[in-house]
Amino acid sequence: MIQCFVKKEYEAPFGLTQMPRLFSVSRTDEKASAHPRVMHAHDDLVEIVLVRGGESRYFVGGTPYEARRGDLFIFNSRVVHDEPSGPDRPVATSSLALGGLAVPGLRENTLIAEDSCPVCRLTEPQTVRLEHLYDVLYNELTEGNDDGAHHLLLAILTLVQQFRATAAEGSTHSGNAFAQRIKDYIDKHFADEFSLQQMADALHVSPYYLAHICKEVTGYSPLQYVLRRRIGEAQTLLITTDLPVTRIASQVGYDNPSHFNAQFSKAVGMAPRTFRKEYVFHK
Repeated sequence: MIQCFVKKEYEAPFGLTQMPRLFSVSRTDEKASAHPRVMHAHDDLVEIVLVRGGESRYFVGGTPYEARRGDLFIFNSRVVHDEPSGPDRPVATSSLALGGLAVPGLRENTLIAEDSCPVCRLTEPQTVRLEHLYDVLYNELTEGNDDGAHHLLLAILTLVQQFRATAAEGSTHSGNAFAQRIKDYIDKHFADEFSLQQMADALHVSPYYLAHICKEVTGYSPLQYVLRRRIGEAQTLLITTDLPVTRIASQVGYDNPSHFNAQFSKAVGMAPRTFRKEYVFHK
């Protein structure tokens, strides 16, 4: 028998003083990615996404990043992210969401510094190790072993910390102060009715300049950005609440449920009720 001991100077990962709470785990194959998870943010959750296969382009805080096997994305709470996969760019992922995270020196439910690159590229052996843990975590949760799942969460967080310390970053994170103002305005008002002119007036610029900067930085026109924020928020409400679809439509800015259903189906590839049924695991 060979016995392996824990180092005496061992400390909890990230200097954690409390156990974070696992919220959900998901696994998406390339076929299922034809129905994308549209632009959204989590108020009190951190999301960790491992790209298992395929290729796509993710937008994090409005900055585009190429996504392919071995890329590990971290979305801090309140950071808007868009995962526009589809039939033309299918991608397979594993992801988890957690809350109650308190890392010393960072705000609550933040895993990396605000100015850190949200993606790093893992080696193939690192990808395989993390992929395996995600699979075990998913299986434990679907079997109802919540205690085991929470302990596996700590194992994943520890590996994420180790891998990020040695991995290469993805594309360079570059900011644009005015583009950030545009995103902040839309993120605050996307459920309200407003025109491009009203938005330009509020930001004290011309509609043309506003549209140009928004498209250049985010890849979307201002009104496309509004649409994706609305649909993404609707997806979140469909997944995490039992609110009726008509109520969700109203909350994200649609007075006409039929118009909401049409816009949702166009963006996601299925109706809201179908999305709710297909996306959430039922024991």
